[in-house]
Amino acid sequence: MSTRLLSTRLGALVIAIALAAAAALVVLVYVHSYKSNIQSQGAQVKILVATQTVPQFTPGNQIVDGKMYRIDTVSAGSLADGAISDPAQLKGLVARNDIYPGAQLTTNEFQKSDTTSIAVKLQPDQRAMAFPVDNGTGMIGQVQAGDHVDVLDTCDVIPVASNGLSLPGAVAIPVASVIATNVLVLRAPDDPNVGGSKLSSTNSNPVLTLALANDVVSRVTFAGSKCKLFFALRPPGSASELPKNPITVGNLLRGTNNSSGPVARLVRSFG
Repeated sequence: MSTRLLSTRLGALVIAIALAAAAALVVLVYVHSYKSNIQSQGAQVKILVATQTVPQFTPGNQIVDGKMYRIDTVSAGSLADGAISDPAQLKGLVARNDIYPGAQLTTNEFQKSDTTSIAVKLQPDQRAMAFPVDNGTGMIGQVQAGDHVDVLDTCDVIPVASNGLSLPGAVAIPVASVIATNVLVLRAPDDPNVGGSKLSSTNSNPVLTLALANDVVSRVTFAGSKCKLFFALRPPGSASELPKNPITVGNLLRGTNNSSGPVARLVRSFG
């Protein structure tokens, strides 16, 4: 009887000690986890934060090129899910929705761009325009998307007085000039993305699509409607610029860009 009682009490004591040890272990693990969590929250992490409103569908490259973000440092505990730390991560992405100043840029705010629209290649101060070309003016088969060109025009200009009216007896004077330089080619007539196949010189409507700076859009548009446009392919990298002075028959005969000095007069002879 007494032996059974002792065994029962001893068993209960053993169980109690085991439970206490288990409880102590649980507390120890919790405290260690809590300390680790506190320490990890104190770690500093670099993130990208919007500095201005980023409209929906804004391409990631425009956010980077336009400096629409700043790099901040926050604790790991303040880090948003999917926070972006490297601007290169924005490549090939577009904003799902509007992103407001002060918001962390996260992968959840962006989606892959599956559009073939050339609009995503434009800078905020550019506009895309297409110009009809032929083999001679547009260098079909030579110019490719990503190249840079200079835009020139040739016009017949009639001298006018200060009131804007043509001078008595005035005749048209051929003039050539440079109207835009270092212009990015967005699409070329032989670009496979145009119509899904390459265009040849026999195509009836080949066009060259350019990214024009805002300050030359009107000028190039006017020249395209009144003059003949030519597109000169630039070499890769830096390049010397073409002379900006307009070229007339007088300049051509003098062999100079200087408009002053005597010039011979061309006369058609009929025999």
